[in-house]
Amino acid sequence: MVCTSSSPPGASLPAQPAARRATVAPTARAREVRLVVVMGEPRCSLGGRQAGVAREGCRPRRAVSKTGDIARAPADPRGMANASWRLLEVAPDPAGSSPGWAHEGVAALDRAVCVARDGHDDQAVRAVESANRLAHQEDSAHTLVVALDDADTVVGRLGVDLPLRGNRHTAWVEVQVHPDHRRRGLGAALLERGERVAADAGRGTLQAESEFRESPGSPPLLPPTGSGAAPADDAGVRFARAHGYELAQVDRRSLLETPVAPGLLDALEADAAGRTGGYRLHRWDSTVPERWLDAFALLETRMSTDAPVGALDFREDPWDAERVRRMAARQVEQGREYVITAAEHVASGELAGMTMLAWLPAQQCAFQWDTIVLAPHRGHRLGMAMKVANLRHLAALRPDVRRVHTWNAEENDHMLGINVAMGFRPAGGAAIWQRLT
Repeated sequence: MVCTSSSPPGASLPAQPAARRATVAPTARAREVRLVVVMGEPRCSLGGRQAGVAREGCRPRRAVSKTGDIARAPADPRGMANASWRLLEVAPDPAGSSPGWAHEGVAALDRAVCVARDGHDDQAVRAVESANRLAHQEDSAHTLVVALDDADTVVGRLGVDLPLRGNRHTAWVEVQVHPDHRRRGLGAALLERGERVAADAGRGTLQAESEFRESPGSPPLLPPTGSGAAPADDAGVRFARAHGYELAQVDRRSLLETPVAPGLLDALEADAAGRTGGYRLHRWDSTVPERWLDAFALLETRMSTDAPVGALDFREDPWDAERVRRMAARQVEQGREYVITAAEHVASGELAGMTMLAWLPAQQCAFQWDTIVLAPHRGHRLGMAMKVANLRHLAALRPDVRRVHTWNAEENDHMLGINVAMGFRPAGGAAIWQRLT
């Protein structure tokens, strides 16, 4: 197998973080992404189910007057004082504008949520990402509503994404409430507002995600696939079920501590080498070369059709070269960097697959985004070969990175097997929800 590299200056890719993306492995379909993680583009990276990959600077619609609907909590049976919030829809500012107070508030809120759940803020959205997401409406119409308390602090957030290419029957809904303001009716008020946005747009299929920590003592809630389980007593799980959402799929969240022992990577590389003859690996640093844009767009489209989606009504999400350019430009605006290892079938010149790792320069973590191998090229260990090569590239580019996060559908045994072989370990998961109206 021959390796080449390309790293033109000035480019950068992916959604959510928070952002997760789909992944399709050589002999199996897979998803390695983060649907929503309450940040990033409906799937953290170039694009994704809703939104990554990632899936932005704004002002309130009425200048900075911070006026909006009043949401009042019902009487609290615990005797606590009723709470009230103002729900304010945030208007987009032009791309590249400095993030306004609403986005700074969203970032602080997400940081608090991530730290409470994970003990760290690796996944927390930054203000520039929130602003950028709202500024770009070309492929998905995004609505952002913030909840303000009496001190004008952002204590809740609603995000609604309406896909504009494929899946125009769906809406992706994100509700987030500060840990200190939960169980007072704010989450329900935000969700009701989000469902109204979806209904007004004629979207009858609502989809959402809730992340959870490992809870060994919790009763398991099984998805229709029978693979994986969500903890039934998790707060997010209880909230979704109480509002009529059904569990459609469970993702496993995995964590890899880096650097990985060179001996392990050598062994995995050698094991794959015997079956990857006839393919050439390319390395692309924060760019997709112009000659490969159409082929890369096909890989992104196939990720929407080939990745397992459980019981979700999720259909083809078409990509073209211009959409790849747009998403790459957004990563530049957000300050995100990435490295892609792609596999070319030498005889045909076809781009057979790719894998992507992304990071923020100020963080010591990275996110595994897309991995896909087209169906005609599966069975050659390309998934393992590309991922090992890309992990080596990450170590060369960012030797200070100490951990890599990824997500996979629990029914994706093949990709999970590759990740386990590389040293990934379970670190919680995500419940994917759907409600038909």
